[in-house]
Amino acid sequence: MQPISVPKSREEQRPSSLTWKLAFFGVNPGVMLGFVLLVIALWATTPSFRQVSTLQNLLQQVSLNVIISVGMTFVIITAGIDLSVGSVQGLVGTVTALVLMAPPLVARFGSGVMVLAVLAGTVAGILIGLLNGLLVAFLNIQPFIATLATMWILRGLAEVLTNGSPVGTAMPGTPLASLRNNILEHQFTMLGMGYVGPLPLSALVALITVVIGHIILSKTRFGRQVYALGGNPEATRLSGINVKRILLIVYLLSGLLSGIAAILLMSKLVSGQPTAGSGFELYSIAAVVLGGTSLFGGQGSVIGSVIGALIIGIIGMGLDLHGVSSFWQQVVMGVLILLAVLLDQVTRKTSYR
Repeated sequence: MQPISVPKSREEQRPSSLTWKLAFFGVNPGVMLGFVLLVIALWATTPSFRQVSTLQNLLQQVSLNVIISVGMTFVIITAGIDLSVGSVQGLVGTVTALVLMAPPLVARFGSGVMVLAVLAGTVAGILIGLLNGLLVAFLNIQPFIATLATMWILRGLAEVLTNGSPVGTAMPGTPLASLRNNILEHQFTMLGMGYVGPLPLSALVALITVVIGHIILSKTRFGRQVYALGGNPEATRLSGINVKRILLIVYLLSGLLSGIAAILLMSKLVSGQPTAGSGFELYSIAAVVLGGTSLFGGQGSVIGSVIGALIIGIIGMGLDLHGVSSFWQQVVMGVLILLAVLLDQVTRKTSYR
């Protein structure tokens, strides 16, 4: 009996004439050129952009989007989508804050409650990803509908848990108020705002996430199966690959990484806010698309998504430094995404002629 082979993904089916594009980790050369020119222009025209503190601030701002976008890359390569990642920020941040500020836990564990809070937030993220995976893989609900539903459910649960109010600084006179506030404001906040040498801690977490995500997607059997599923779902099933298992793991991974980002965001905000992360799903999808991942599945890379997140962050910072209104920044971002998608479509059409 001959062994069953994994069907080739679109990446592997691409003609050799496109190796020039793959050299940019799947990022469209037009987008890459625009990114390089943007950096050069800001470097030349904006003295504050050349300051170390500005670059550190940029890394701190984009790190959360990078972490979320790594998970989103896996999802979109399977031709799926995860609209719940923004609401995960609200619910997981709220859960983390509730555990961190719980008087009985603080009384028993002291500063060790931070470990419990991180574990609670991480588990919450995993469970959310598991829920999305079950809806998509086993109930066969379209990813857009499934994650749209969980997006609303998660945001509502965050509001219910907090009565619509942030979970943060303890009021004077409440049990262990001084100790709880010290843990929240001076210790836990280091996760989102601290530094390891000159590098923001959140950027270090993002870097580790990117390295692991890149290795899994590009160097492992599971990564090849993810590409195969997005490139040709029916052939993947017929080859004997457990498609449901792949989808479940992919959405679980997205939930896990979104949860990690939510913990860092809660640390930066110094409170668990049920409305936190609103619009994050759009920024992560934009980063992935700008990075060359096809919304049709079967094509993309983690490194490309990182570049996409950097493009979004640098454009936002550049416009801020030049005093451009945030309203116009949204217009620019939308136009940029449209151009990236159009460039991708043109490139894909010409590559198969």
